[in-house]
Amino acid sequence: MDKNEAISALEAFHYAQRKTADFYESQKRLATEHAVLEDTGKGEGERVPLGRERRRQAGRRLSGGAVWRQRRRRARPAKRPLLEKKEQLEQAIDKLKYEKAAMPADAYKKQLTLLLLELARTQEALDK
Repeated sequence: MDKNEAISALEAFHYAQRKTADFYESQKRLATEHAVLEDTGKGEGERVPLGRERRRQAGRRLSGGAVWRQRRRRARPAKRPLLEKKEQLEQAIDKLKYEKAAMPADAYKKQLTLLLLELARTQEALDK
């Protein structure tokens, strides 16, 4: 959904929820059960999790590691370190986003800017 080429638990949940609803509609059946996702640690699932709360874990990647390892194996040897660096930077950005609510706004913005600039430089090197 966010075009980062990785699937988060929240994205997988929304996809499965949509496909299930489409199935019941196409079969003209009444859905008797509805999926919920509990990812805040409160013990209460939600039918429409938005992924906006600081404590949510569902936004984290499910298969990102496997996808990146596969890409590194297929990449030219010279590009493998760049792909590893890109993966590390994206993980650092994800971690920083998760910690945003506990940080001063200016510190968050400064760290995010540095990470995004380095990610852009790494992507530029990969694109050459």
